[in-house]
Amino acid sequence: MSRILALFLAICIQSVATLAQQKPCSDAESQQSEAEADSLRTWDALYRSYRLYAHCGNASAAEGYSESVAGILVDHWQTLSRLSQLAKKDKDFRDFVLGHVDATLDMGDVKKIHANAIQHCPSALRNLCEDLKREAESALQEDASVHKK
Repeated sequence: MSRILALFLAICIQSVATLAQQKPCSDAESQQSEAEADSLRTWDALYRSYRLYAHCGNASAAEGYSESVAGILVDHWQTLSRLSQLAKKDKDFRDFVLGHVDATLDMGDVKKIHANAIQHCPSALRNLCEDLKREAESALQEDASVHKK
């Protein structure tokens, strides 16, 4: 019983520590993230915005971030190695990018991302391409199921 209590206390302490580290999002930060979310055209610009505003969890900005991710992947596929470098440095950023390849996007863009991940993937980036392909397939399936109804 004392082991369970000790485990419970350890979890509680960790949870409090995690919450204490989370920075609150100011109104200005929330507005700025929303204002720039859909206009980012490089991985470095997206990463900078992510680092500044990820703590906001701004739902209004989420669709804009998806648009930026899609725009970079569609129009600047040749920069995928830069995404890989940033993603290796920051796994949460990798998850952020992958999470924004979703059904809110134009399905034409999703199809291009899917095709690029299959046909134009640098051999050193196979894992990243597989993940992008999987996210694109999921978005396409979700879109198809919505349009069936």
